[in-house]
Amino acid sequence: MSVDFILFFLSYFIILTSILGYGLLFYGSLKKINSFNFGYIGLIGIFFLILYSYASNVFFPHSEIHNLVFLSLGFIYFVIFAKKNFNEIKKELIFTIIIFTILFLSSLIFKNHDDFPYYHFPYTFYLTQQSVVFGVGQFNHGFRTPSSIFYINSLFYLPMLKYYLFNFSALYVLGFANIFLLKKIYNFFYSFKYNKNLIKNINYITYLSLFAFAFINIFFYRVGEHGTDRSAQILIFILVILILEYFYIQKISNIDLVFIYTLLGLIISLKAFYILYLILIFPLFLFILKKKK
Repeated sequence: MSVDFILFFLSYFIILTSILGYGLLFYGSLKKINSFNFGYIGLIGIFFLILYSYASNVFFPHSEIHNLVFLSLGFIYFVIFAKKNFNEIKKELIFTIIIFTILFLSSLIFKNHDDFPYYHFPYTFYLTQQSVVFGVGQFNHGFRTPSSIFYINSLFYLPMLKYYLFNFSALYVLGFANIFLLKKIYNFFYSFKYNKNLIKNINYITYLSLFAFAFINIFFYRVGEHGTDRSAQILIFILVILILEYFYIQKISNIDLVFIYTLLGLIISLKAFYILYLILIFPLFLFILKKKK
């Protein structure tokens, strides 16, 4: 096994832990962490990285040193957190490593998206060299369609590895989405193990989670070819499940609402025309207003 491959593999997991670190930091600032779901925390971490990448690029480019320092801070925070709470997160950590190892192997098989050399790569690389991206739409038509996936990918420009990690964000979105869905499915069957009568109360959320898990892994299995829309489509499944789950159990906390808004922000930032999915929020608002009255 070559040194380059080992470095590539280790960097993949270092970035993963950094995302989880920032997710835990952001999530912990909203409420006390009582339960751990790395799918939930990972998607929050991705949202935090996107917010940071948009804000920071106004002032300076995402150079190798900048990215190394930024990702190292998230990695260190996660290591400290894991050391203090190892017994609580041990199973979740092993499960996450298995999921992302499988996805890493799949990323080596398939080619990049057809638009990757056209404008995905040039736009992302430009963010690593320059700050304040204004007026670059004159260079290439693709530069007129920015996406948050370019900004978060620019944070993965690291020493020695350079631009070879520019398509990792799609892997992380798919991985965290899989963890989120599998936890939904597992929680039901775990409860069924101790309550045989639960079979009478199977709800459509369980079926929808099973369907979503099967669908995204069958039709979106070519991870390397994901564009700006595939990651958004995966997150739309989770958004719909969360909204329907609210109507089903009629109980939701402030942090769950924050996560719904976070998902919606992620989806719209990946592809602007997905702003149409704002219509899904209106029934939720009306239902919450009705309950308060």
